[in-house]
Amino acid sequence: MIQEIPNYIHPYELRGVIGDGAFSVVRLAFNVEEQTYAACKIVSRQKLLLHNLEARFENEIRILQQMHHPGVVGLYDMQKDENFYFIFEEFCPNGELFQYIVTRGRLSEVEAQIFTRQILETLKFVHSLGICHRDLKPENILLDANGCIKISDFGLSRFVSITGIVETPCGSPCYASPECLSGQPYDGRKSDMWSTGVITYAMVTGQLPWTKRNHVQLFDQIKSGDYIIPSYVGNICQNFLTSLMMVDPQKRLSIDEALAHPWMKMNSNSAANTKTYQKISSSHFPSLKIVDKFFNREISDTDFKNMQFERSGSMAPDAIPNIVKFVIPKRKSEPVRNIKRSPIQPIVRKGPFVMKKIPPPILNTPVVTV
Repeated sequence: MIQEIPNYIHPYELRGVIGDGAFSVVRLAFNVEEQTYAACKIVSRQKLLLHNLEARFENEIRILQQMHHPGVVGLYDMQKDENFYFIFEEFCPNGELFQYIVTRGRLSEVEAQIFTRQILETLKFVHSLGICHRDLKPENILLDANGCIKISDFGLSRFVSITGIVETPCGSPCYASPECLSGQPYDGRKSDMWSTGVITYAMVTGQLPWTKRNHVQLFDQIKSGDYIIPSYVGNICQNFLTSLMMVDPQKRLSIDEALAHPWMKMNSNSAANTKTYQKISSSHFPSLKIVDKFFNREISDTDFKNMQFERSGSMAPDAIPNIVKFVIPKRKSEPVRNIKRSPIQPIVRKGPFVMKKIPPPILNTPVVTV
């Protein structure tokens, strides 16, 4: 039996569909009290249960709850009924980076450099929490009203130890690192850097670096690093791409090394390129206790004491924390009411909703086939 999605969840009007997935649909939500917009991800509880994805869904929400950074899509509110979870997130009216690239054919190096810097700065924050994304791709990078990037979809993300080692291959094959496809344990943070390289390649060329369609051949091409950078890409940019897309993860650029690369220093006097992300207040986001209540769990003082972060004595002050324990409390037996929390003002509209357009890129040339 197909359950009907309501058109109103207090205080939100659920309007047109702006995205969809295998287990969810995303609709534009309008908060009638705050006069603000949000993106409401509506997830079928029945489908989650049927495909045994409840734990993964909860993991995504718990990770997103900690992502208090302007380069990450903000989590504003959570509600539920007997059929659906309603997850209200920051609305990004300019859509996916993927569609932005497709519309323009390819981006100028100046514009690609701005987006790449924002991705790297956001990843630096995400990795500093001991979290790796593991599914970076243009479809999971959104553009807000100002044309700045917002990383989304942390469904495959996970907390990692100080080594960053994960064991589960995941993500989209075309953006997955060679070590991820190998089936062996790998450093999720270094794998994110490879994905960033492929995304940058896609921005400056308008195409992917892989030519094989067969999965076996595609995997072999990626694992061998068999790609060609078109000659119209500048030499410094080519060096940046090859330094990120190194098959050996130990030779791959780190985030700090990538940010310090000469390509990232080009056009550094540009007002747009000197813009960096600033920390934002966490007071606008649902607290950990609200998340626990939402998932019908009880949390005790002992649980909080077990949720601790420790740094090794040999680590640098800015190194990634080692998460000793991340406790997910036990579920309560009784149901709880919907958890409502008003979102911050992501986009304030006093008049009719108008989609703000991003200015055209500095260089807009057709894709050259090599």
